[in-house]
Amino acid sequence: MKPEVLGTLGEVRDFHALTKAVLDLCEPYGPVHEFRLIHNRRAARVFCFVELESPKQQTAMVRALGARSVNEAACFEIPVSLT
Repeated sequence: MKPEVLGTLGEVRDFHALTKAVLDLCEPYGPVHEFRLIHNRRAARVFCFVELESPKQQTAMVRALGARSVNEAACFEIPVSLT
Protein backbone atom coordinates (compact mmCIF):
# COMPACT_ATOMS: atom_id res chain seq x y z
CA MET A 1 0.00 0.00 0.00
CA LYS A 2 1.03 3.55 -0.51
CA PRO A 3 2.56 5.10 2.64
CA GLU A 4 -0.15 7.76 3.02
CA VAL A 5 -2.89 5.10 2.81
CA LEU A 6 -1.05 2.84 5.23
CA GLY A 7 -0.59 5.75 7.62
CA THR A 8 -4.29 6.60 7.57
CA LEU A 9 -5.46 3.03 8.11
CA GLY A 10 -2.75 2.14 10.63
CA GLU A 11 -3.89 4.91 13.00
CA VAL A 12 -7.34 3.48 13.71
CA ARG A 13 -8.05 1.80 17.05
CA ASP A 14 -11.15 -0.35 16.48
CA PHE A 15 -12.90 -2.33 13.76
CA HIS A 16 -15.70 0.21 13.33
CA ALA A 17 -13.21 3.01 12.65
CA LEU A 18 -11.18 0.76 10.35
CA THR A 19 -14.27 -0.21 8.36
CA LYS A 20 -15.26 3.44 8.00
CA ALA A 21 -11.73 4.48 6.97
CA VAL A 22 -11.48 1.80 4.28
CA LEU A 23 -14.95 2.54 2.91
CA ASP A 24 -14.13 6.26 2.86
CA LEU A 25 -11.02 5.51 0.78
CA CYS A 26 -13.03 3.36 -1.63
CA GLU A 27 -15.98 5.75 -1.99
CA PRO A 28 -14.59 7.84 -4.89
CA TYR A 29 -14.30 4.67 -7.00
CA GLY A 30 -17.95 3.66 -6.83
CA PRO A 31 -20.30 1.37 -4.91
CA VAL A 32 -18.85 -1.50 -2.88
CA HIS A 33 -20.23 -4.93 -3.81
CA GLU A 34 -18.52 -6.92 -1.04
CA PHE A 35 -16.41 -6.06 2.00
CA ARG A 36 -14.59 -8.43 4.40
CA LEU A 37 -12.20 -7.93 7.30
CA ILE A 38 -10.00 -10.73 8.58
CA HIS A 39 -7.98 -10.10 11.73
CA ASN A 40 -4.80 -12.13 12.27
CA ARG A 41 -3.83 -11.39 15.87
CA ARG A 42 -0.55 -13.29 15.77
CA ALA A 43 0.64 -11.30 12.77
CA ALA A 44 -0.93 -8.06 14.11
CA ARG A 45 -2.54 -7.53 10.72
CA VAL A 46 -6.02 -7.01 9.35
CA PHE A 47 -6.65 -8.10 5.81
CA CYS A 48 -9.45 -6.15 4.17
CA PHE A 49 -10.95 -7.45 0.94
CA VAL A 50 -13.07 -5.05 -1.12
CA GLU A 51 -14.92 -5.75 -4.36
CA LEU A 52 -16.48 -2.86 -6.22
CA GLU A 53 -19.46 -3.02 -8.56
CA SER A 54 -17.29 -1.88 -11.49
CA PRO A 55 -14.23 -3.98 -12.45
CA LYS A 56 -12.71 -0.95 -14.23
CA GLN A 57 -13.03 1.18 -11.11
CA GLN A 58 -11.65 -1.70 -9.03
CA THR A 59 -8.49 -1.69 -11.14
CA ALA A 60 -8.20 2.09 -10.82
CA MET A 61 -8.65 1.89 -7.03
CA VAL A 62 -6.02 -0.84 -6.66
CA ARG A 63 -3.51 1.26 -8.59
CA ALA A 64 -4.33 4.53 -6.85
CA LEU A 65 -4.25 3.15 -3.30
CA GLY A 66 -1.47 0.63 -3.80
CA ALA A 67 -3.59 -2.35 -2.79
CA ARG A 68 -3.12 -5.87 -4.15
CA SER A 69 -5.54 -7.80 -6.33
CA VAL A 70 -6.52 -11.18 -4.88
CA ASN A 71 -9.19 -13.26 -6.66
CA GLU A 72 -10.76 -10.16 -8.21
CA ALA A 73 -10.84 -8.28 -4.89
CA ALA A 74 -8.68 -5.42 -3.69
CA CYS A 75 -6.70 -6.53 -0.64
CA PHE A 76 -5.42 -4.10 1.97
CA GLU A 77 -2.93 -5.54 4.48
CA ILE A 78 -3.03 -3.26 7.50
CA PRO A 79 -0.68 -3.55 10.50
CA VAL A 80 -2.75 -2.93 13.63
CA SER A 81 -2.88 -3.37 17.38
CA LEU A 82 -6.64 -3.89 17.70
CA THR A 83 -8.01 -5.76 20.68
